[in-house]
Amino acid sequence: MKKSNSAIIVGMEKNLILVVDDDNEIREIMKRGLSSQGFDVITANNGKEGLAIAIDKKPKLVVTDVQMPEMDGMEMLKELRISGEWGKNIPVIILTNFDASDETMDSIIKTEPSFYLLKSNIDPELLAEKIKETLRQ
Repeated sequence: MKKSNSAIIVGMEKNLILVVDDDNEIREIMKRGLSSQGFDVITANNGKEGLAIAIDKKPKLVVTDVQMPEMDGMEMLKELRISGEWGKNIPVIILTNFDASDETMDSIIKTEPSFYLLKSNIDPELLAEKIKETLRQ
C-alpha cells in the first residue's frame, strides 16, 4: 500500500503547479483552468503561505501575483531563490498589472522569472500554454 501511495505522490508532483494570489476569484479561475489542462494545482493566498507551501511541496512551477498582503510575490521569489538549489532553479511566472516602464519591473527582472504576464489580460488557457512552454525548456 505504501508503494502505491508513493507512486501517486510522485505522479502528482510531476505536474504540480503552485498558484499564489490574494484574490480568491482569480485563484479559483486559474486552478480550474489549469486543472482542466492536466495540471495538479495547489494554491496560497499570500507570499508567506506560498513560500511555505513551495518549500514543502516543491512544485514544478510557481505562478504568483506581485502585490499581496503579508509577503508580496517579489519577496516570496527572493526567499525562494535563496532557499537552496531547488528554489534557485524553480520556474516562476509572475502576474502583474505593472507595465514595462514601471520601476517595479526592475525588481521583477532581477529575480529572473521565466515569464511575467499582465494580470489584466491573463486567461487560464494562455497561462497553461506559458507553463507548458516553460516546463519544456
